[in-house]
Amino acid sequence: MDEREDSLQDRLVIGRKRDGRRQYDEAAKEELIQACLKPGASIARTAMTYGVNPNLVRTWIAAHQRKHRAPAAVVDVQEGGADTIELSPSRDAFVPVVAEPTSPAGRPPCVGMAITLHVRLPNGVEFDLGQANLDELATIVQMLGRLPCSGSTTA
Repeated sequence: MDEREDSLQDRLVIGRKRDGRRQYDEAAKEELIQACLKPGASIARTAMTYGVNPNLVRTWIAAHQRKHRAPAAVVDVQEGGADTIELSPSRDAFVPVVAEPTSPAGRPPCVGMAITLHVRLPNGVEFDLGQANLDELATIVQMLGRLPCSGSTTA
């Protein structure tokens, strides 16, 4: 370690609480956080070099990033000008959304389309459904999907 690293380690811990936890100097914490945030730096290795729990340093880094995060920008879209957008960081981050009701988009009826289904499961159960339309088949599949799964029906 060089002199700067020795100095940081000496300045980092400024006391101990009654329960044994250490108290840390804010300026030294900030210096340690900056060392951890350097490109290619390992948080765990840097923390252990200075005798600090890496999880604690990670908590400090998260708090530092929350504190120094830029406020979120909000997009305001004006009526009638779909291509005009204003960014206003001073307003709330939530924008009310008004959804227009859509007409129910039902499936077109399958006239004349009949489906024949034959299922044979590995446990010996067979299921035959003949001449069913798509809605009837969907209903049966949904009902079967709701049934509890059980083991083999054979003894």
